[in-house]
Amino acid sequence: MTSNSLKLTAQYWQQLSITKHDIEFLENYLFETEIPLNGRELTAVLVDERLRIERESAAKKQKELGTAYLPEGTYKAGQTLVFPAFGQKQGKVLSVRAGKNPQIGAFDVLEIHMDDGTNKLFAAALSDHKLNHPVEEAPSPDADPQFILSDYGEELEQKLSTALASDENIAQVAGRFFPRSLLIDINSGHLNLADAVIDMAGGQPLTPASLMEQIDLVPDTNAQLTEFSLNYALQSDGRFDEVGPVGEVLWGLRRLEPDEVQHVPTFLQYTPIEYDPAVLTSQMLALEAQLDDELSDLTHKNSKVNEATLTLTYPHWRTGTLPVSARMRPFFPTADYAPRVRFTLVDGKTGEKIPAWVVREY
Repeated sequence: MTSNSLKLTAQYWQQLSITKHDIEFLENYLFETEIPLNGRELTAVLVDERLRIERESAAKKQKELGTAYLPEGTYKAGQTLVFPAFGQKQGKVLSVRAGKNPQIGAFDVLEIHMDDGTNKLFAAALSDHKLNHPVEEAPSPDADPQFILSDYGEELEQKLSTALASDENIAQVAGRFFPRSLLIDINSGHLNLADAVIDMAGGQPLTPASLMEQIDLVPDTNAQLTEFSLNYALQSDGRFDEVGPVGEVLWGLRRLEPDEVQHVPTFLQYTPIEYDPAVLTSQMLALEAQLDDELSDLTHKNSKVNEATLTLTYPHWRTGTLPVSARMRPFFPTADYAPRVRFTLVDGKTGEKIPAWVVREY
């Protein structure tokens, strides 16, 4: 059986459950590579491993069924054969005798008792025959790693990330995972120095690489592992806050963040009120769309715009904040995991730089 003949269905990947064996395999994989990986990268590794297991299982089942019949093979009485050309039907060799056909030379004739109760004759020890080179079955899309990751990758990644996050042996930082037992020791001295460095920067968030350099945390061999270990230690210390946008890790100090970032301002606090959307008139719906409140369940189709008009409602006007609404969301940075994102607003007229925050949770 070739790898291309593996047949899997969409249901296999849609209903896939992450098992203890999967987690142990990935943990060992991370042990061997010594490189923290994110959920998407680990999903690709898991898909390859699951395909390997399924191929081995299919090959084992094929072997248990019996030897695949090819005209070029030689066989003995009592041997069980499988006939791919007949839909993997089985048959038992009843007898083997020499064939007689001067045009094709010496060969054997097998008398086979098929599993459907019929007896058939097959040629053997015949080197020149088209069935010696069977046409390979078309590969199943659901056995192709690229197709699997394209069609089911997001759902698989979510399942895997949830399973890894709940495993006490795995550490997670900014969407990356690594075994806790292999983390480099980051002591309280390193963390106190990091606190002082960020404080001296006036609360300006700093990258892990910058912190490593300024606190003299020099990696011996594995820079990625050292950085991950520092990130994990900072994440576990309540003084620090990870505030980087998508694809970037930045560390700030919670005590230097505005109170409005840590707690929802009074005028923006909201208690949900149940209502039936079906009773809203077209005028009400139009007003809701015009207000574009961040708490409304609205969508904004065009995310590639360079300007937009917002309605500054009283709660935001009173608080001095801007709504990250459906219309305004494309203009602000976001993050995969950080609940707060630090960025800079620049006044288009004066060039003044203003520290700002996106509070994603609210």
